[in-house]
This record gives sequence, C-alpha cells and structure tokens, in this order.
Amino acid sequence: MATVIAASLCSCNNGGKLVILAAEEAEYNRCREIFPEIECIRTGVGAGNVIKACCTLPKGTRIINIGYAGSNNIEIGTVSLVSDSFRYTDGNYKFDDHANPLHLSDEGLPCYTGNSFFTESDRTEPTLYDMELNYIASFSPHLELVAAVKIVSDNLSVDAFLNNAMRESGVLTSDEVWEKVREIVEKL
Repeated sequence: MATVIAASLCSCNNGGKLVILAAEEAEYNRCREIFPEIECIRTGVGAGNVIKACCTLPKGTRIINIGYAGSNNIEIGTVSLVSDSFRYTDGNYKFDDHANPLHLSDEGLPCYTGNSFFTESDRTEPTLYDMELNYIASFSPHLELVAAVKIVSDNLSVDAFLNNAMRESGVLTSDEVWEKVREIVEKL
C-alpha cells in the first residue's frame, strides 16, 4: 500500500522528492513502519530542530508533516488534516495576533505553532497546537509542504502529553489511530 501512496503523491509534483517529517521518536518510528516507501526524517521538537532538518533538504522537496498536537477541546487520539497554519512567537498567545498564515487544505482544523508548549487558549473553536508545523511552512517556496496530519495528544496539558505521547502503548500508539493517519495520507 505504501508504494501506491508514494507513487500517487509523487505523480502530481514537479519532480521533488517526497519526505515525511516527524518530530518525536514514536511518531517517526510509526511513520517508517506505515510508509516504508517514503523517506521519514525525525526532526526533533521545536523551531531550531525543524529549521536544521529543513536546511538539509534539497530544493523542491515535498513534505508531509505527521505528528502529535495539543488541542483546546478535541478528543485525545483524534486524527486530523491541518487546514491552516499560523505562528505565535515569544510567548504571545493572543489569538488575534498571529504571523505567517498558510492555507494547506479546505478540510481539517487550524494549527497554531508556538515556541513553547500551549497550556491555555482563548479560542473556543476546535484548534490544534504544535511546535513545528509553521516553521516547516516557512521554507516555502524552497520546500513544498504538501500536507500536515496531526494526532491530538493532550488538551493543553504537559502532564497529559507526557502520559499519552511518551508511552509505548496507549491511544496515541494504537493501530487504529495510525490507520487513520494512513487513510488521510492515501487520499492526498
């Protein structure tokens, strides 16, 4: 199945290599398992790690970002395509003040990228929060961000994230969750 995925995604590009970027080791390992025909790169968490990883990729590389994200009110284990990506900097989490907006898809949920773990939000709409996506997006047009798929790991709680994402078994590592990731990527 992974060969079909890679072939269909690569057939609609301008010749750029397709890679999956994942920050955490658990995400990276599952991506390698589910998509053996697509190169997977573990970036590490946060802006500095993502920037370092993206700088090593050749111009025209096509990227799918797959990883965990917090949410204000979405059930843990939910898998979603990202519709729009926004960046918040220097601890400024006022949601009417954002930078670097990027529309990725007509489906999915918005994702806000910050420099630290989000523990509160004044947004009431279902929203995702991460620490990498918008930094990946900022490499456009050098790199092409094809899509982002996020798995809700917590509801703005560091303790819940550590309890859910860092365990080798549980909702975030379940075959059911990662099957949903595969299904979304297949549709791209």
